Amino acid sequence: MHPRNDDPATLLTLLQNRGQGASPYGLLCCTFRHYHRFEALYGHALAEELIAAGLNTLEQQAPTGTTILRTGPAELALLLPLGTGHDAELLALAQQLNHRCTVVTRPTGPPLLLTMAIGAATTETRPGSSAGELLSRARLAMHAAQTRAGHQVVIATPTLQVQAETQYQQEAELVVALEEQQLTAYLQPIINLRNRQVVGFECLARWIRADGSMLTPSHFLAQAHDAGLTAAVDLQVLQASLRAAQPLAEALGPGQTLLLSANLSAQLVDSEPCQRRLLDLISHHPLPHGVNLQLELLEEALNEADPGLEDLLQHLADRHVQIAIDDFGTGYSSLSRLHNLPIDAIKVDRSFVQRINAPGKPSNHLLDMLVAIGSDLKIRLTAEGVETEQQRQWLLEHGIDQAQGYLFSEPLSVAGAIDYLRHQNRPGP
Repeated sequence: MHPRNDDPATLLTLLQNRGQGASPYGLLCCTFRHYHRFEALYGHALAEELIAAGLNTLEQQAPTGTTILRTGPAELALLLPLGTGHDAELLALAQQLNHRCTVVTRPTGPPLLLTMAIGAATTETRPGSSAGELLSRARLAMHAAQTRAGHQVVIATPTLQVQAETQYQQEAELVVALEEQQLTAYLQPIINLRNRQVVGFECLARWIRADGSMLTPSHFLAQAHDAGLTAAVDLQVLQASLRAAQPLAEALGPGQTLLLSANLSAQLVDSEPCQRRLLDLISHHPLPHGVNLQLELLEEALNEADPGLEDLLQHLADRHVQIAIDDFGTGYSSLSRLHNLPIDAIKVDRSFVQRINAPGKPSNHLLDMLVAIGSDLKIRLTAEGVETEQQRQWLLEHGIDQAQGYLFSEPLSVAGAIDYLRHQNRPGP
């Protein structure tokens, strides 16, 4: 085996030559996850040591007759002889090689972490496929492996190809949707459980497509996350929510107030430019009298002391924006963080509500604990996902007096939310 520094064209030529022979073979496309971080931290020379260490390990472990080429700064390609030519054989070989690539200690300097992501392909899945198709499938599998943590090997399959094409198209469509302002807010009422009056709305993302069809976050949020677009989704939905504030305020009864509660993703919280856009958006859309804004963070955002997060929350508090922790109870935040940060509310995850009085592992005691925490810290609790009258009654009896869920209403368009408010404020017969 002789590692070579080559481009994909050289690899294609080798694949074409192998394809003309009688012996079965497989292709592995590998990338070292930490190469670019090493290069940024310690310079190009040390990053090259990582590649050299990885090559040395692969040379020692790969079967005789393997050809190794370097096809990119952090990428290698391995053409391996196979006994059967089956995907299962190549997958086993790839997993064995990946297991051998771990950490290389050095006399001086930091250890070299050799974590790899590997895509594997043979002609078994698609007999008669060209060299170019084989390379494309192996590289696609490698990119899929990169999306997973740690040592990963992914075998190329037709399903993987279809999924990748679908995801790519959805991401492209979502970019267009954001440019054309197709993301908007649907509003789910937050209800006072004692008198069933609306105290606010949670502003939920909806994608109104050009053909008039509507998609919920379950159909696009994962793609938005993978494409780094969740912050853009948050901001567009928040903008739609702030624009709805005035007509909603006009539907309020005398002395009535309303809370608009919108979500913030981790991508927005972690980005200083997005934080500035958020603060500018709030500053440029002052709320009418009687309407207050609340922003919901996932519990995981509190896990570590992040000065950037603390500064953001303080800037929001200075603008009289309330902060809620969404899906509380499903993460691992420290209670001291609830005490030290300007947190106004806890959104109790729907999974706890669904298990009230459940035959196995009921959540009753956990909910009582959350009520006690909220009371001690003077933090308001709102239960999510209330679907039955029994749940409403239990929550009310145990100290939770705000909730949302399909028992009261599904998410509504802005026009529907205005009608909902006007209906409840209509004098009785």
